[in-house]
Amino acid sequence: MADNAYQAKYLSMARLLWDASQGDPGSIPLEYAENFNHTYSDGDISLVGLLPKFESYSELEPEEIEEAIEMLGKINPNDWPAAEDIEGVSLEELLRIYDKDASEFNFVEDNLSTADKVEKTLIEVISSVFGDKVSTIRSEKNFYANPKNNFLQEDDGTFAGTFMYDDHKFIFEVFPDESGWSVTYRLHWDALEKIPPISDADNPEKTNYTRQIRSRGWK
Repeated sequence: MADNAYQAKYLSMARLLWDASQGDPGSIPLEYAENFNHTYSDGDISLVGLLPKFESYSELEPEEIEEAIEMLGKINPNDWPAAEDIEGVSLEELLRIYDKDASEFNFVEDNLSTADKVEKTLIEVISSVFGDKVSTIRSEKNFYANPKNNFLQEDDGTFAGTFMYDDHKFIFEVFPDESGWSVTYRLHWDALEKIPPISDADNPEKTNYTRQIRSRGWK
């Protein structure tokens, strides 16, 4: 059966079986429930065939039971034991794990928004001192602000990294002090290598300003 066809049918059929069992999924013949087994084209599988092995559901609302069935409708087989080795599925535990995973997912989303906020704030702060709009806030190793680099913040509270202005990279530090926050910046050494050397004509130490006097034959 094609993936789309399976997903269009399995939930309504599982709901029908659940209602027919009058809340006793153990009465559903396992051989019948095995018709719910399905392997998706991406390698995921369905464990809805475990319906007769559902446990710890008496306190759940009908929509929670349906949610648990949906969760089992497409899972990564690497996250579960083999179906034949599963003796029972606690719906309460399943929903608890799902809620935990959902909160972790939201935490990742919060981190993404935090990274965006950090970059936006640093751009505004640095631009106010730099005198023009800067961009591309990164760590010195060219990574975005993220939880692994503590959103570019060091142990003492200093934000440190790099930013871009035109084609030039700058190193910056934004750190707390008695007056609030201070900003320092300087050209990155990579940018310094791209700056052409000063010509001797503009270097007072190497320019010869003595006037040449033509000899008239006497000393």
